[in-house]
Amino acid sequence: MKKTILSILLLTFFNLIIAQEDNKKCKEEVINGNVKLVGCIDVEGNIHGYGTYTLEDGSVLIEGQWKRGKLNGKGRKIFITENQTQNYKGTFLNDILMDGQIKTEFKNNDLLTEVYALGKIINTKYSRLDNSGTETSGTHYKNGKLKSGIKKDIYTDNSILTSTYQNGEVIDEKLNISNYYIKDDIIGKEEFIAVPLEIEEGDNTMFINLNIPTKNNPNYSARFIFDTGSETFSLGYRLFNDLKEKGLDYVDLNVNISSIGISGLSLISNAIIIKELKIGDFTVKNVVAIVRTLETSNTSLLGMGFLNKFKEVKWSLIARELIFYK
Repeated sequence: MKKTILSILLLTFFNLIIAQEDNKKCKEEVINGNVKLVGCIDVEGNIHGYGTYTLEDGSVLIEGQWKRGKLNGKGRKIFITENQTQNYKGTFLNDILMDGQIKTEFKNNDLLTEVYALGKIINTKYSRLDNSGTETSGTHYKNGKLKSGIKKDIYTDNSILTSTYQNGEVIDEKLNISNYYIKDDIIGKEEFIAVPLEIEEGDNTMFINLNIPTKNNPNYSARFIFDTGSETFSLGYRLFNDLKEKGLDYVDLNVNISSIGISGLSLISNAIIIKELKIGDFTVKNVVAIVRTLETSNTSLLGMGFLNKFKEVKWSLIARELIFYK
């Protein structure tokens, strides 16, 4: 019985292959005005089987398996205009792309890729020559706009803004070079800790100490200026290089951030994620930090870019301390 079923399946498979090969052997050619049909043409003058449809000026090419003049099965469509070229490739049902992708290349070399499954867009990617672009995944409206899912905006400096959509509205967004409160990233027995601020005699500058464990020195201590006007958490050039040499566990985000220094010169900084550091009795994981690349830029700052990792932070002027809430 099994041998009989197997024989039937093999026979059907080989018949399909032979039928497809026979279709491709169809070479009948019909020209109607500026339209040229080549392939298997039925009695009504439609392509039925394998064939191609082209316009004389080359602006349209349609190729694949047809059924009474419509693409049904695997195929491709190419449409060329003055401003763009669209390339459809995949499986079609009555001329509609069901599974596959559409690539649109614009005159300025921008590229839009739309991925289809069961006749609906499931992913999109828009890329530009400057490496910026947009990616989406999830459910989409017919016009290609994201309905519910994830959208990623990639900027020229390689930073990424990730937005969560629900029914066409943004319900959450995060920039990968910024810190955000994530409860599981804060580890400690207490609900809050008080960390003293140091003030040097004759100077109003406030300092705070962090422990940044490295492979060679698990108790590496670094001093940061507590700067209430700073939006960043930054490591000076020499501090970062010393940490690297001692085996800092970090991830390079490959982001180059441009800024203007006090002297008016353009400065370039990198962004990293420090896997783990300690402040008081709290262990803090996955902390985004800005790294200075200028050799003379050696000031390390602790500003809002670090405080955002916590549920709440209070600054006591009288006690000269910061209170961090888990």
